[in-house]
Amino acid sequence: MSAKGKGHDNFGTDRVAKPTKEAPNSTHQSPPLATLVHERSGQIHPLLADIVVIGRDKTCAVLVRDDTAVSRKHAQVLRKGVSFVIEDLGSSNGIYVNGNKVEGQQELQVGDRLEVGNQVYVFKRRA
Repeated sequence: MSAKGKGHDNFGTDRVAKPTKEAPNSTHQSPPLATLVHERSGQIHPLLADIVVIGRDKTCAVLVRDDTAVSRKHAQVLRKGVSFVIEDLGSSNGIYVNGNKVEGQQELQVGDRLEVGNQVYVFKRRA
């Protein structure tokens, strides 16, 4: 068999697979595994990336406005497989989970209340 256009016998052809009816758009993003829900406003922040930064800096995925108790880059949520952990990024006021100050990293559980400055978020998982 010729190497041009046919591929190697053990690897199939070099043709590109066509989308199926079940998944016509390969760029379709699946729903997030988890979210942070702002307790007062109800705003939902999907945790789509492996690292989600919370803070006042405009580059933060979870942007906090008008709360000087929140640092520019206050904390981050890290996805580790199917688990999520929160970590302080050296903020002045720290972060709290269910009223307890976080030292290092802490794994998040469904229903955990995260306090970042004067903001409170609830950690939720996809149903």
